[in-house]
Amino acid sequence: MPAKLVREEGGVRIWSVLGSDDRARIENLLRLYARLFPQYAHYVPRMRRRAEYGDQRRTGHVVHYWLAEVDGQPAGLRTFRYVRQRHIGLAHALAVDPAYRAVEVRGTRLSMFLAAACLEQIAADAQSFGDAPALGIANEVESPRLMEHYKHYGVVELPVRYVEPIFAPEDGGISRAQELERIQFAPMALGFLPDPALEIRAYSSEVISDVALAFLVDHYGLPGGHPRVQAVLDSIPVLS
Repeated sequence: MPAKLVREEGGVRIWSVLGSDDRARIENLLRLYARLFPQYAHYVPRMRRRAEYGDQRRTGHVVHYWLAEVDGQPAGLRTFRYVRQRHIGLAHALAVDPAYRAVEVRGTRLSMFLAAACLEQIAADAQSFGDAPALGIANEVESPRLMEHYKHYGVVELPVRYVEPIFAPEDGGISRAQELERIQFAPMALGFLPDPALEIRAYSSEVISDVALAFLVDHYGLPGGHPRVQAVLDSIPVLS
């Protein structure tokens, strides 16, 4: 199956490569990922295997791997998913090659064009299943400086002391329990880009918990009773 053209604006094209046999675009995406996220480069073998499957490999999740091209050249990537149980999207990786960061689409930087297109896709995923409207899309944010940048584009910082699980390089000789024991945890902020059509003004403790659980349990696969999961949930203030 060829890669699917998701968007085209002038010289910018966004391709959905998940489950396709477009090896060239898949490898372009993975090379960009390894170069722009060197601290996570050991995830590339997992991502390469994941790229072989369709978007609904895991029940209740709709996964997307997007490659952005500018004038036919690989320029950026976006990986994300819609989690049906939580009615939210999770943004995983968003990056643009430094050579293309000044590229604008519809008057906005390429990175934020990708983020907006991703939010629209999450809304479309929910609609395709007849689900309640997706509330928006959450992302892990590694620095206060980056969070301040995102806030200019409508991202809300959620009040939670969150940590990102970072898995060790793959080792086929260990069990899942041993793999979980090797996880390192990095403090992160949680940002949330709401669907503007819903006009959400505030977030309840339940919604914030759902965002944290969507990442930690649904995506990363930590047990709900894991001490780190419980610590994150305990840090959420009581909000109605």
